Amino acid sequence: MATPPWWEELVGVSEVLSGADCAEVEGWRGPAANIVEEDEDDVPPLTVRLGTLGRVFGEQSAEFTPEQSRRVLRLLELIQAEGSDEDGTAVATGFFEALLNAWDKGFDLRSIWADVGPKSRAHCRAWNDFTGVETPGWMR
Repeated sequence: MATPPWWEELVGVSEVLSGADCAEVEGWRGPAANIVEEDEDDVPPLTVRLGTLGRVFGEQSAEFTPEQSRRVLRLLELIQAEGSDEDGTAVATGFFEALLNAWDKGFDLRSIWADVGPKSRAHCRAWNDFTGVETPGWMR
């Protein structure tokens, strides 16, 4: 699966994201990757990679400056608003559903909610409705 052109900008926001993505790709390729020629298209599906980034973004939120958090969230909103349907869906179902899962496990989603764009917010609220999670007033 090919990596989209915006990917390097996203993982380039922070060493935390870059490291998490590298680990995900290495895990996908397995131990044989060191033996055969590296294929840059031999990467996990985009939704899986974004899920990893969403999980890490939530679990390691203290490692991100406010500006880094804003950059990540703005780029993901732009992809949902102006990117391909496939990329937008991958962002919503990969990154934001993983981020909501991190919220369930204690991540302070409210601390970044002001920087979450309208398409991303709408998906988060819809996912809460779909999964039966009560959406708090601050998310409306």
